[in-house]
Amino acid sequence: MPETKTKKPIITVWRVILGVIFLAGAYATYLRFVVGWSAATNLSDAQPWGMWVGVATLCGVGLSAGGFATAAAVYLLGMERYRPIARAAVLVAFLGYVSVCVGYAYELGLPWLFWHALIYWNPKSVLFDVMFCILAYTTVLTIEVSPAIVERLPFNGFKKTYMHWHHRLATAVVLAGVLLSSMHQSYLGGLFLIFRDKMYPLWYTPALTTMFYLSAIPAGLAMVIITLYLCNRSLGTKVDPKILKEVAWVISPMLILYFVWRMVDLVKHGGGPYLFKPTSEAAYFWLEMALFVFLPVFMLNNRWVMNRPEGVYWSSAVVIAGFITNRVNVSINALERATQANYIPKWPEMAVTVMLVTCAILAFRYAVIYLDILPKKAKSTRKWLANAGVAANA
Repeated sequence: MPETKTKKPIITVWRVILGVIFLAGAYATYLRFVVGWSAATNLSDAQPWGMWVGVATLCGVGLSAGGFATAAAVYLLGMERYRPIARAAVLVAFLGYVSVCVGYAYELGLPWLFWHALIYWNPKSVLFDVMFCILAYTTVLTIEVSPAIVERLPFNGFKKTYMHWHHRLATAVVLAGVLLSSMHQSYLGGLFLIFRDKMYPLWYTPALTTMFYLSAIPAGLAMVIITLYLCNRSLGTKVDPKILKEVAWVISPMLILYFVWRMVDLVKHGGGPYLFKPTSEAAYFWLEMALFVFLPVFMLNNRWVMNRPEGVYWSSAVVIAGFITNRVNVSINALERATQANYIPKWPEMAVTVMLVTCAILAFRYAVIYLDILPKKAKSTRKWLANAGVAANA
């Protein structure tokens, strides 16, 4: 009997949700750039940094740390076992930084003058260091992900020459990326050192730069695990679950190191007495510790959880939830008692943030489908995967 084909519906639940997200984001963009800053945000002189800095920038950059960590493991430490996931990790970092760059257009008061920072240097400003590292590292990430696109070009001569030189310079490019990303992760913590008299003692410390760096790496690796797990589930890729499990094993000692360092530093700089006070800040702090340290460390050291791909996935999801809580605590909750701002983001702030995250997810999805980013199953039931070819190593 002839095979009957079921026609897929044009309108699906996910497409409707995507449509709502982009319509809301477009209207929020109109409010931000046409109507005015106050129509799109609840920010004020007392609370100049809100959701776009606390979530879009701080979390976006931190969750991209898996890119430089994975690239360093493969190219600098020679851990070839992780090469099949290196391209995906770098692509996650690239899309994360591109999203941050686009997000800056919403955060800046006069976004059309962004180029002033490139011309009128102020090396004494931490903001300049952050901007410089973001632009430089985004350029490095562009070079790192470029082979996946160049491979698809029809110009064989150019392709051969480009890939030859890219291979010769790969180690130097990765080394530059590791240095720039490490500096950038630290500088983001340095931004809050100017709030010494405003930050609640549970979060202010002269070691904020170190804390930001130590917390970004496990969160970035957790982001890589979640991304690869979802690719295996929904896009027909074939990443060995043992690799994801090995990456997850690295996260637990990092979280323990972060916790020990954090508590010693807290006591050293006078934050200890605030740990058990009946305040909202203490509740936020212990929520952060529960999600970023206690629960994930328990899960990552539990054999029953780790022997299941779903367990590795949910352990990583908890790590990311705790990381986001930390960045929101540092950028918003730690300042509210001093500023009395009582900041709650307006819906356009949330709409823009969700839209940028959705754009990054869609870009990653189609990159995995049409480029050689990840190993794919030999026999795929999906037509667009069957013709996608075998993923090449980075």
